Amino acid sequence: MSQANLTMKDLFEVQSAKDVTEGMGTAQELEASQGATALKEEVAKKSRLIQWSAVQDVLVEKTLEAVDIPVLTFLLPAWKKYRDIVEFVDLEKHPANEVNLVSLAQHRVKVEHHPYLQVTYRGVEIPKAKLEFALTGDLTLEGVILKIQNGKIKAIQGGAMKWSGELLLENRSVLKKESKSYALTGKVDLGEGIPL
Repeated sequence: MSQANLTMKDLFEVQSAKDVTEGMGTAQELEASQGATALKEEVAKKSRLIQWSAVQDVLVEKTLEAVDIPVLTFLLPAWKKYRDIVEFVDLEKHPANEVNLVSLAQHRVKVEHHPYLQVTYRGVEIPKAKLEFALTGDLTLEGVILKIQNGKIKAIQGGAMKWSGELLLENRSVLKKESKSYALTGKVDLGEGIPL
């Protein structure tokens, strides 16, 4: 797992359908959902050749793709609201050539995202077969240092992170994870930077 492109999928510590089905009841939870029940019925109507186990494997893979979201997607908008960071937008106070290292004390970022899978058959959506998820999480970061220049976050350095999160489908837990605190080593270069 690269810290530069750390994703929610990495935080859940799953990389393949095999990881999911060995450690949790994800396939069973997916199958028990109303959307999957409707899909199973539609598949049975459309073709007797399609095995449900094959459809189920694809659903688990697509569910993992739905949580393959960069962690920075959630962190950057949250950081833009911090008073200690927002002051660096003022280019009169902080000229473009000035480099500022801003240390963030312990802070939490709440994550909420609503991915979904819309199932199609031969390019046509199956209306009853839409699987809607709720991804919730809590990231606690400590001692992270942001490099800010020209009103942009240019890099993220060091610190530690702790994570807990859950992926729900129709109020059923599909994935759940809580991590111990672990060090974020090195530096994540954000290229041209992310505007504040």
